[in-house]
Amino acid sequence: MIKVDTKCTWNYEMPLEVFGWNKNDVFLDIETTGLSWRRSHLYLIGAVFYDHEKDCLILRQWFLDQPANEKELLLDLLGFLHAKRLIQYNGNSFDLPYLSHKFDFYQLENPVKSALSLDLYQKLRPYQKLFGLFAMRQKDMETLVGFQRKDTFSGGELVPVYQSYLQSGDQKLLSALLTHNKEDLTGMLSLFPLLAVPALADGAFTVEHAICSDKQLILSLIPDVPIFFPFSVSGTFCTLKATPEHCTLTIPARTAVLKYYFSDYRQYYYLPEEDIAIHKSVGAYVDPHHREKAKASNCYQKKEGIFFPQTEPVFSPCFYEHYKGFPCYFQWEDPLVSQKKLQHQYSLLMLQYLFQNDVSVYSFLSGDLES
Repeated sequence: MIKVDTKCTWNYEMPLEVFGWNKNDVFLDIETTGLSWRRSHLYLIGAVFYDHEKDCLILRQWFLDQPANEKELLLDLLGFLHAKRLIQYNGNSFDLPYLSHKFDFYQLENPVKSALSLDLYQKLRPYQKLFGLFAMRQKDMETLVGFQRKDTFSGGELVPVYQSYLQSGDQKLLSALLTHNKEDLTGMLSLFPLLAVPALADGAFTVEHAICSDKQLILSLIPDVPIFFPFSVSGTFCTLKATPEHCTLTIPARTAVLKYYFSDYRQYYYLPEEDIAIHKSVGAYVDPHHREKAKASNCYQKKEGIFFPQTEPVFSPCFYEHYKGFPCYFQWEDPLVSQKKLQHQYSLLMLQYLFQNDVSVYSFLSGDLES
């Protein structure tokens, strides 16, 4: 077994910690001779971790130059992985199950089963449309953030390279194998700041203030995790402009006549000629020929004004274009300025709908921070 340590550089100005990394985290990537753990073996494991003694990030690679020594490789890895959070790209589907099966096969303590896991693919996959990508391979994501590789191989293409190395011992082949694994890890590091997007969609922000006019509602948001790669995105109901320390959520106003539906419709009459519902205490005085028992679908009053959409009822009263319509609407009132909790809940719902259902226009802004 060959073990190689090299110093790893974090290339962004903001410290890694601001994006949720801690010094017990390990970026992990494995290379195998096949997809089935029963019919293949590990030949290379790479990890990026914080070395407390050297006070820096280290990229460590375990290379199996003799396939019969796979158990030895796992024994060396065992103590290293203890009590770590494992960060990978699509590793919950392949890397971690593969390693777990191997530890069990050799009847070794299995640190993978108890390890915390952060799969960048699973965290970022819901935002594929936001990123404007047709596929979510790690290399696709790396292109998005401007990470450039020297390696041109895929994992599958390297299996015959490894087999050729075992026969020849050619150091150029070994270098190609190590480079691919190294760039898988450093590429993974380059993607870590993108976790600011799911953090924002999970509600990791503060509403600084809200400004309302007859044309739009503007909510100023302060993200807990800096938006390292600034972007703008538009959907049906709102637009978002996100920069490192500040996000602006803009919701256009709608001038319309909308309906407020009464829930206790059995207590109302519907007046077809006026197209409104009135309470039975008042409707009792209306000619029976001009009234009928209200139904849930026609038990409403109309109101003309300026409205703003909401994907779920947060602000009340709620108005609709038609019965059980989507979205519902509300009117901004001055007292809402101080309702920070409701503003946060509303902003969160609008962001989640925008990111996961409604992206129509997106762009990464020209003011991106340099790496």
